[in-house]
Amino acid sequence: MTVKINPIYCVMILYGMILAMGCSTKRNTQGTRAYHELTTRYNIYYNAEKAYNEILENQSEYFTENYAALLPFYPSVPVQEKTLAGGPFDPVIEKISRAIQEHSISAKPRRDPSQPQTEAFRKWLQQEEFNPFIHNAWLLLGKAYLQNGDHDAALAVFMQIQRLFHQNKALITETEIWLLRAYTEMDRDYDAENILYVLQSKTIPAYLNDLYTETYTASLLHKKEYATAIPWLKKTIDREKNFRQKKRLQYLLGQIYALHSEKTMAWQAFEEVKGLSTPAEFISQANLAQRALKDKPAWTEIQKPTEKTGSAEKPDTAEKLNLTKKPNTTTTARLSSNELSGDSTLLIDRAQPHQFQDYYQAYLKRSVFREAATDSIFQPSPHPEISSPLPVQPSSVTPKPKTMEELKKQLEQKAAAALQQNKQTGKNKNREKLLKEREKERKEKIRQREKELRERERKREAEIKQREQQREQQMRKQQR
Repeated sequence: MTVKINPIYCVMILYGMILAMGCSTKRNTQGTRAYHELTTRYNIYYNAEKAYNEILENQSEYFTENYAALLPFYPSVPVQEKTLAGGPFDPVIEKISRAIQEHSISAKPRRDPSQPQTEAFRKWLQQEEFNPFIHNAWLLLGKAYLQNGDHDAALAVFMQIQRLFHQNKALITETEIWLLRAYTEMDRDYDAENILYVLQSKTIPAYLNDLYTETYTASLLHKKEYATAIPWLKKTIDREKNFRQKKRLQYLLGQIYALHSEKTMAWQAFEEVKGLSTPAEFISQANLAQRALKDKPAWTEIQKPTEKTGSAEKPDTAEKLNLTKKPNTTTTARLSSNELSGDSTLLIDRAQPHQFQDYYQAYLKRSVFREAATDSIFQPSPHPEISSPLPVQPSSVTPKPKTMEELKKQLEQKAAAALQQNKQTGKNKNREKLLKEREKERKEKIRQREKELRERERKREAEIKQREQQREQQMRKQQR
């Protein structure tokens, strides 16, 4: 009697056996590693990363801005205002934690005596995690904790990444960048400077340049080093892919320029915030910020088209200001805006006649110059470098001493002034010496920190080697 076997049942049984063998994380084979990598990548991690990006975008869209102060670099709740653990990224944390728990392979593979033990194979055996994709899950877990504002949990995850995947240099560099952000938000300036020193002493991969630029800019703004942060902020704006975040940072750039009294640059930065796709909130706030600037640049005036041609013509910005008429003439002294703006000495040179200062103030106020001076006002040249110098009020000259007492008094005054200047110079030298000593102390602390880190790394490598030797000895005993 012959029994017929259905081939479909055979295939299903084989598939079930393979699946049961692949689901076990206690076995470290090529098949189990491939199975858990595939499951981690396209099942849990894919959904978690998608949820992470959606929550991050929604958080930026619904964040309430405070335009009365400098906008925060990241649209998130400050650390000081957070009271409870958790946040909007809790679903991401749950998914990633489940992926690490179910698909982490920490068991050592069985040694094949037929294969030679090369140096690369020995290094591969020294690692503590053998799922080739699980490091992405660990990094996403740390980022989710950081976005939630749970910085202690984020630091613990990043430290675990440095311990488990110390052989992956690119991953360690990316982890250090996220550590820089965590230390900055926690006001741990010393640790942030140490991480920054380590990052600046190595070559950062090209795909991490945008992340490093963004994080370093946020660190400079947190330390209120606005002048240093301006070029980095511009670079971040150019590379930002999120449109709303790009406009937020552009508005922040205008606020920093206004804080440094660079009104022309601030006006231009607020002008670049506007656009057809820009949210109405940013446009209205940019208009209000431009109105708050006292001295509006001349190029921002609205040009009205003419009735005949309809083309825009430049208005006479000085309104052909009528200065004052000379007694024997009927001509009016006029200056064009280009001539006036080209003469920068009207702004900074206090030796200019007061009539010019009044004339320039009248130009700024767009009002007619009051008829106060008559004959002393003359027409300045648009090219002051080739024209005759402007008349300058004579400075106060020290009169020559007539008697010995006056000479003695004048010498005593000069000696006192020289002594005061020497004291000021001495103070400056002491300050420079103090700054140099502080810089030496900071560098010495950094060297000691690096020495401690190297010592810890050496001890850890020695422990790993010792464990590996013990495991090899145990395996040899079992084989015997």
